[in-house]
Amino acid sequence: MTNEEIYDICIIGAGVIGGAISRELSRYHLKVIVLEKNKKVAMETSEGNSGVIHGGFDPTPGKWTAKFNITGNYLYQTLFQELNFPHQQVNSLVIAFNKDEQEQLELLYQRGLTNQVKPEHLKLLDQKTVHLLEPNLNPDVIGGLLCTSSYVVDPVILTKSFFSNSIKNGVNLCLDHMVSNITYQNNYFTISVNTQNTVKTYYAKYIINAAGHYCDEIAAKAGYPDFQLTTLRGEYCVLEKSEGHLVNNIVFMVPTIHGKGVIVAPMLDGHLLVGPTAQEDVPKDETRLVTPAMEPQIRAIGQHIIPSIKMAKTCYRFAGSRPIEPTTKDFYLAPAHDNSKFINVAGTKSPGLSSAPAIAKYIITLLEQAGLTLLPNPTFDPIQTEIIPTI
Repeated sequence: MTNEEIYDICIIGAGVIGGAISRELSRYHLKVIVLEKNKKVAMETSEGNSGVIHGGFDPTPGKWTAKFNITGNYLYQTLFQELNFPHQQVNSLVIAFNKDEQEQLELLYQRGLTNQVKPEHLKLLDQKTVHLLEPNLNPDVIGGLLCTSSYVVDPVILTKSFFSNSIKNGVNLCLDHMVSNITYQNNYFTISVNTQNTVKTYYAKYIINAAGHYCDEIAAKAGYPDFQLTTLRGEYCVLEKSEGHLVNNIVFMVPTIHGKGVIVAPMLDGHLLVGPTAQEDVPKDETRLVTPAMEPQIRAIGQHIIPSIKMAKTCYRFAGSRPIEPTTKDFYLAPAHDNSKFINVAGTKSPGLSSAPAIAKYIITLLEQAGLTLLPNPTFDPIQTEIIPTI
């Protein structure tokens, strides 16, 4: 084996996080490969979510989720100009049905300021103002928190845009490549891959483990069982465009321990999104599973927020799951305990989509700390007007 056969970096996982990292790495003069077990990018958590870039008022202050949500939201302003993916600024509105929930809105408002959401993007609303903004809301709603720095995107096209640009700038993306084994010797990793009934071997000096729900399994295969992940599946209903006019904002109920709160939200294509549910500890191979048992719960969500909603207008359903690191309930962004060249990007629950560009920049910092020399890619082009159709 020659040095020409060794990649500088191997990214495992081609979701939105892997895509953002691959594009960030393509700014530099590096030999980078991405290995993805599925036949397309963004087929798991990156596809099964609400597609919201959050304003940043919800994450617990001091956690990675708070820091990277805010930074990621800021970085998306540039990405909107450079990459070709659908996006739209849509305000977020958290609603309160009683005084206890109204107190939670005040806490969220203060939390947002602590997280450095700009004050002009946050506003507490009284009952009259909330119903002027959203005339179809449940009349029992007594107040709201408005955030004007959120966006709706198509997360799959976003991921494809990240990869289309990184491929343009020299990254090698290999789909249908299931990593089966990883060893480390003589300062490089040997990565065994199953693809199309054959076994291939790749070599890399650094590994970035961005395998979503399977990050813990990939780390264990490499000999670094430093953490474990759990699942939290959420199911959604998508309603016909005839219902799309019912809300003007992304309407949230007050968050719970399971996440940001259920929503009724406009979609980019004019449909209406309702959900999600929250089902813990489902098997990893069932995180995209849609179950009949959850449909009444989703229906109840929609009708509680918007009583006039016609849930019978559901045209399709989908599911996705948040990868949870249960110890910290935060992003797990760290090298392996005894090998700084194996970097885990795990537990990327919500606001993972919002945080992706910021996480990518932080991973560059971890690579530098691990000894990687970064030289600019002289031909790097940040502009991407076309999506590669085959990815």
